[in-house]
This record gives sequence, C-alpha cells and structure tokens, in this order.
Amino acid sequence: MLIVLVTACCLLQWPLVATGWQTGTKPHVFYAVEMDGGTHVAQALAEEHGLEFISRIGNLEGHFTLRDCRGRPDRAALERQLAESKGVKRVQRQHPHIRDKRAAVRGLDYNTHHKEQQNKHTVETEDQQGQSLTFNDPLWPMQWELFNRGQYSSSHSDLNVMPVWSRNITGDGVVVSIIDDGVDHTNMDLKRNFEAFASFDLRGSHGLSHDPMPLRDEENSHGTKCAGEVAMEANNSYCGVGIAFNARVGGIRLLDGKVTDSMEATSLTFNNDFIDVYVCCWGPRDDGQEMTGPGRLTQKALMLGTHKGRGGKGSIFVWASGNGGLLNDHCGADGYVNSIFSIAIGAVSHTGDPAFFGEPCPAVMAVSLTGDTLPLVTVSNLGDGCVKHFAGTSSAAPIAAGILALVLQANPDLTWRDVQHLIAITAKVPNPKEPGWSVNGAGYHVHDRYGFGLLDAGLMVQQAIHFQAVAPHRKCTKKLNLDPVRILPSGGEVCVTIQSAGCDGMDSEVNTLEHVQVKMSLSSVCRGDLSITLVSPAGTVSMLLGTRRNDASTAGLRNWTLMSVQSWGENPHGAWTLKVKDNKGTVGGCLRAGSEKAAGALLSVALLLYGTYNPHRIRQEKPLQSFVSMGAYHHVPQAGMYVRDRYPPQDLIQWAFELERDRKVGTADIPVPLQRKSSKLVLHPVQSFSSMDMDDTDGAELHDHLQSMWNTLRDKVETNWFLYKSFTGNHSQQLQLADVALRNFLGAGLAMGVKPPALMRKLRATMSSPRQHWTQLLRDVIVDVKEMHHLKDLLQTSKEWWDRPEYIANHPQGHRRDNISLP
Repeated sequence: MLIVLVTACCLLQWPLVATGWQTGTKPHVFYAVEMDGGTHVAQALAEEHGLEFISRIGNLEGHFTLRDCRGRPDRAALERQLAESKGVKRVQRQHPHIRDKRAAVRGLDYNTHHKEQQNKHTVETEDQQGQSLTFNDPLWPMQWELFNRGQYSSSHSDLNVMPVWSRNITGDGVVVSIIDDGVDHTNMDLKRNFEAFASFDLRGSHGLSHDPMPLRDEENSHGTKCAGEVAMEANNSYCGVGIAFNARVGGIRLLDGKVTDSMEATSLTFNNDFIDVYVCCWGPRDDGQEMTGPGRLTQKALMLGTHKGRGGKGSIFVWASGNGGLLNDHCGADGYVNSIFSIAIGAVSHTGDPAFFGEPCPAVMAVSLTGDTLPLVTVSNLGDGCVKHFAGTSSAAPIAAGILALVLQANPDLTWRDVQHLIAITAKVPNPKEPGWSVNGAGYHVHDRYGFGLLDAGLMVQQAIHFQAVAPHRKCTKKLNLDPVRILPSGGEVCVTIQSAGCDGMDSEVNTLEHVQVKMSLSSVCRGDLSITLVSPAGTVSMLLGTRRNDASTAGLRNWTLMSVQSWGENPHGAWTLKVKDNKGTVGGCLRAGSEKAAGALLSVALLLYGTYNPHRIRQEKPLQSFVSMGAYHHVPQAGMYVRDRYPPQDLIQWAFELERDRKVGTADIPVPLQRKSSKLVLHPVQSFSSMDMDDTDGAELHDHLQSMWNTLRDKVETNWFLYKSFTGNHSQQLQLADVALRNFLGAGLAMGVKPPALMRKLRATMSSPRQHWTQLLRDVIVDVKEMHHLKDLLQTSKEWWDRPEYIANHPQGHRRDNISLP
C-alpha cells in the first residue's frame, strides 16, 4: 500500500501542486508511501511524523500520498524514519516533472481556401445502402474524416463510421475519460454527454472535486478539443458531430503545470470500474532530446488498469504517439508508447501519407486521420465555440478512442487484449506506395509510421460483434549473459544473438507472439547517434530506436524498455538478433575525441516475449502462404509473389490495399449486436469516490446523479426517435400519434401526461419496417422510456427522503432541498 503525506500545519492547498512545490520561501515535499493497512493507518503515520495526509493514490491499494511543509535540515532522516515505520514497504519522494500536450503543431497553414464548404448544409448518403443520415449540425459537411465525399479535393478515404451509426451503434453506454488539462463541460456540444463520475480535478482549482473545468484560455483548451472529437452531440444544430456521439465523456484535469508519478497513477486508475477508455494525448517533450517514460507508480497503475479495470476486462489506454517528427524524434524514446498496456496511435493525412509531424517506431499500433492542413472540426472551451482545425497526434488519438467506444458498445465483453487483436486484424493499408511496409512471418502488414494501418470503424465493429476472446496472456523472459560486456566501436556495430525456445515446456511458454520488448542498459558517448534494431527468427526487422540528431546526451540507456508489435502472431522459437549501431556524426552537438575507439558498451539485455500458447500450432513454412487482412487470412494470390529476402514486398502490399479498398464494409455487412451495453445507472461511482477519500461532496449528490441519468436517457430517446423517423420515412397517422405522445411524456416531467403503457402501445404501432436495425432503434426507445419511468420513481423517493424532518435536523449543512429539482 502506498501513501502520500503532507504536514498538518501546512496551509498550502492543491493549487500549489502546479507551482513547483513551493510558495514563497516555504517549500513542501510530497511522498508516496506503500504500506499495509488502510486509510486510517496512513493517517496515523502522517500524524506521527508531522506530515499531512492527502489521499490514496487512485485505486492502487495500499498506496498513499503525504505532504511535508516543514523546512527540515535533514530530510533524509525523515525518509529513513518513514521507511522503518511498521508496515511501510516503500517510501518514494515525488519529483515534479513536465508532461507536454501533443497539441496541434504550430506553424501550419490553416488558412484553407474551402470556405464555401463551411456554410454548406447537405444531406449525407451512404451510397452503398441507399440510406441517409441527416445531421443539422452546421459544420457536419466539413467532417471529411467521418464521411468523405471528396471534400477539399481529398481522396474518398474516411474512417467508415456511417455504417456503424446506421446500425444504431453510437457509443451508447460507453464511458471515455480525457486525461489532460480539463474539459469544459458547459460547452453546448458537450454538456449533455458529460459524465461527472468520469471526471476529477487533480490541479485543485475547485478543491478536490469532480469538476474538471480548465482555465479559460487557449493554452488550456486541449482536453476540451479532444473530448469534442469523441462525443460532440449530434443533431443539436451546433458545431459538428462526435464519432461516438452518444458516449459519455469526462475529463481528469492533470496537466496545466508540473506533475508527479503519483498524480499520473491517480489519473490512470481513477474510477476504473466505471471508465472504459482513457485518452492520453501527452508525454515527454517531443524535442528529440528527452528520453523518459512512466514512473514506478504509473507503471503499476497501467498494469492494474488492464488487470482489474472494467470489471476485470481491462481498461483501454489510448496514447498519442508523438509530434516530434520535424525534430527527428523517435517514439522509441517515449516509455508510455513502449508499454504493452497502451495503444499508441499515429496520424495520417487525407492522402494516406504519414503526418509530417509524426514519429516512427515499431510500438505504433495504428493510425487515424487527422486534420493536417485540412479542417478537423471540434469544440473549444473559449466560450461556446467551435474550432475547425485540430492537428497533431492529439487529434488522432481521440478519434481512435471514439472508434473504440463504438466497438465496445457493439461488444462490451471485449478485453483490453481483444481490442488490440481487433486492431491488428482490421487496420488497413492507407498508402501502399509509402516506403517501409513489410509483411511479418505471421502475415500481418506492418510499418514504423502506420503500425498495422488505418483504423476502419465499420470493419472493427463487424469483427468485434462475434469476436472470440483470445487465449490467456503469457510472458516469457530470456536474459542474456553479457560477461564481459560488449564494446560498441566508434562508428561501428555490436550484435548479440538471443536463442529462444519461447519458454518451451513451462507454464509461461509462448508460441504466438503479441508484444516483444527488449530491456537493456548501455553506455554511450552520444545517445542520439545510436540506432537499435531487433530481427525476429522469422526475419521481421524492428527499428526499436532510431538516431536523433538533437540528442547529445551521454547518459546512454539505463534499464530502458523498447517495444515492437511488428512480430505479432509469429512463433518466437529461434534466434533473435539485436544490433546496436553507432552512427557517428548524426548529432552535430556531440563532442567526440578524434582518437576514440569505443562509443559505448552494451551492459545488459533481456528479451521479453508476450503472447499466448496454442497447443495445435504448426510452424508456418516459408515462403509465406497467407496474409492477414479484413479480419481473416487470405492466400497469397500468386506463388512466389512474396519472397522473404525482398524488402519491402511492394506487390503484396499493393494487393492487400486493393482488397481492403474494394471490400469496404457497409451497413448490411454488420450484424445486429448480440447484446446491449449494460446500464451504468448504478451506485458504484459514488462508492468508488468514497473509498478513495477524494470526494468533497455530500451524499445528496446521488439525487443529482439520478437526475443527470434521466436527462441522458431523455437525450438518447430524442436522438433514436429522430433517427428512426429519418430511416423509415414513415408519415402515417400511427407515427404522428406516437410522436405527440412521446413529446408529451418528455415535456411533462414527473407529472406525466401520457402513462408509459399507453405510450408503449402507440410506439409499437409504428413498427412496420422490415429492416431489422430500424426496428432496433424503436426497441431502444421503448426500453429507455421504461427506464426513465423507473428513474422518476427513484427521483421522487429521493426527494421525499431528503425532505424528512429527521434528515434536515441531523444535516443542517448537507440539506440541499432548495437545489433539488425534478425533470
């Protein structure tokens, strides 16, 4: 258990966390403490040592934050005393550090010449099905990434969300939280989809609360823009349409100042049984110099989330892969991207080319479309406003999160690894002409800048609905004995071979790979001159770390973990080759002696193989006989087309591109989901906040939550009813009667003018369409109206409970009767 302590005499509040841990001449220091016992034990420990108890660290059991505000001459003595206290396992002083937002790249020319498109209002049609979805949001016609009709002379490539929406899969029941600089939930396009129970303020502008409102300036609009891409409300005659426009979205206000390991861990585990997807568009500076990653607590938080989050199915962590391309940065230097628990998302332009600001590395899983120099519509927190440009991988990652929200609505039983497998088997080649494509030994097409390829919402949802859960996760570790260490010659290369049997015969045996990591230490006279390559037994080449011309550090690598997903599906048995090369002269700022013979030394290496064991697996014979595309294996079309020694296999990549282009998934290809997302109208979020000792509100908040849920259901009913009428084109008298009855029900509040049974009969009378997904829209309306009726009963009961004289007498400060209203 880990605790963070602060002295009780200290009057400093959480806002000082953002100021560098000091006010005036009075310093304060934060500690993370891991210990046995619960909150009361941690509080006693803080009191014993003159510290202030702050909180538990997220959902990390036995981990707490404490603060010291005393100017102690011997801080090391305090830390020894804490470490030696009964039940204490570890004490870790928290050091503030900077995490940069991966915001839109400055200097882009956003002065597009397409203004005639901005005021154009059109009815969009999915040509394949002859169906139309009409949105009255004024900027919808500009959203080429969602429905591309060739706007702005772009190609017709898009994210293929229209067929998914046509199946009434819109993110309903899925909760996404944006870990960033806050979310302006008062924006007209966000307020109906905002979820307070997926929100928290770690900067303390509002006290420890569930209000993530950012400072209202351009520098703090980043998180709000990310939230808009995910869940802008549809059909409210405002701004644009979010990818998952019926998903719930929250914000965890972490950035806008320096952060600590414990703050990051808190945000990544916050209410992780309630939140499905966390979006992180930040990381180390993308300056081509920094090389850092998650601290010990943050690593534990990521592991906890994937093992325990979402009721054991695992939290989904979507990470922006980085914007340092112009500065020759490489995402192998970003430890967050190189975690097996994160899904690293890059960016491509409307032409399918890699975004010029993107960073390459074999840890990138996929890409999504981003604005680049074309419009990309989202919201702003500068008043009730919209923005028409939002580039960078910060725009790509929320788009991916929105697609995953659609996927999780279609199949809420998917685990975090299932989601990654779905990406691997469905991502598509966006540009076969881009150099660097390869087909690995298991038939997956992979690329340092694209990962497995471009996300396709329709294909992912189609495959997700009947997806079979992957086999249990296994980890096989192979350490290499480097005694003596291997010297890296100046301007030369050192190679080591790691023989692996995949832990054959052990419980940890792996014969089908997912992630591959190399954990290594090496010294270097110039870190930016280094390049590190891993070659799998099947011949797949992963450039784990590329040269970086701005990195003149002499720190080398110390227990640094590099990762590749490019051997996905391969058998790990055989010889792995690790190559470390000194590309002397890459970094102009490195001071290197002309007579030097050694540029560094390889000190330690461990190969970490993650994946599954298939007892029936037969090792694939060369040459490659099949490849993975569109969620299935396909035979290589011509014998000998793919030759292992030819790189890249351009003809096979072109063939895959044409296959994926010509077989685009439409509405008819997507089966009706087997189950609906279970309702989150539960008390768990309230219980979670209470157990974390982080809630500064009283229990009357339950009523507000019930009322918020009623409003949410009302909005869903209005949207689904609108879509149902649009699809059917039904103007019958039965539909008109049902429409009037439903309007009366929604507008009457608690005093219902139309009783649910009568309303249900009128709604069912309109069910004349033979199209199954249209009928599902109506079924959803009926089910939600029933839930609204039950919620009204609960609201009435809670109102009567708060009005009891005994409650008012015992809670004079907590009685909020004047603030309670019924819908």
